[in-house]
Amino acid sequence: MTLYVNEEKIESLLIEAEINHLRPNYRQVFADQSEQEQEKQLAEWARENIIEAVLFRQAAEKAFPQIAREEIQNALNALLEQEGGTGPIHQRLECGDEERRKVHDEIAEQIRHEKLHSQITGQISRPSEKEIRTYYDQHLVDRFTIPEMLHAAHIVKHPNANESKEQQYQQMSQIKEKLDNGASFEELAKTHSDCPDSGGDLGFFARGKMVPVFEDVVFDLEPGAYSDVFETEFGFHIVKVIEKRASIPCSLEQVRDVIVRDLMQQAGEKALERFLDAQKEKARIEER
Repeated sequence: MTLYVNEEKIESLLIEAEINHLRPNYRQVFADQSEQEQEKQLAEWARENIIEAVLFRQAAEKAFPQIAREEIQNALNALLEQEGGTGPIHQRLECGDEERRKVHDEIAEQIRHEKLHSQITGQISRPSEKEIRTYYDQHLVDRFTIPEMLHAAHIVKHPNANESKEQQYQQMSQIKEKLDNGASFEELAKTHSDCPDSGGDLGFFARGKMVPVFEDVVFDLEPGAYSDVFETEFGFHIVKVIEKRASIPCSLEQVRDVIVRDLMQQAGEKALERFLDAQKEKARIEER
């Protein structure tokens, strides 16, 4: 069976290429599905994506059938300038008249695409103050708050095939004893840690940047305090907290431009979806 969209034949290779493009991310997200279920869903999504791409191209060709040579040349010149004198486009232009025509046709198609996209999204209104405020309130915690930050240093012994865990633990326990007796954390890190640079300084980091076991220990410490010896997948550690910074919510004015951009982008995506849905309703899509 061959797919036709408004009597245009769609080569199966296009759908296969789209399936291969989608497959890596799809399998990662839907790993709980059987391989047969994954392939079936992938084929459906790929088919839908290709249909939408063809319908959009057909609509762009109908809306903007002629693109001025000057416009094509200006776009081509910009691409050539980006390549800096060498690159795929330069090489293609040196392959004869037929290949040059293909390049010009591809650029014309891209210009049509951009013109239609601008036409579809060009009537979108700026979000209202109420919409901006609602979006801000909804995403204050997950997007518009600077998280709690912690500045720490550590002394670490990485797993070593030449030493047992017991030996490494004993070494770290002796270092901890020296700390308890007033030795400098930074000096001990420089002389005994497997990561001695800058006295083991890790800089500032938020939750989610380190392995959970490490964070469970370090975020419970107060500034100036250091931990007991503990183990992670990276070895044995002693951690010292240098400074803590509480989470800080951004004001609405600080993130207003970001919110407006996000809402305008969402509105544009919805407008494009509505356009494609309307194209599908009147299109002749069949397999024969």
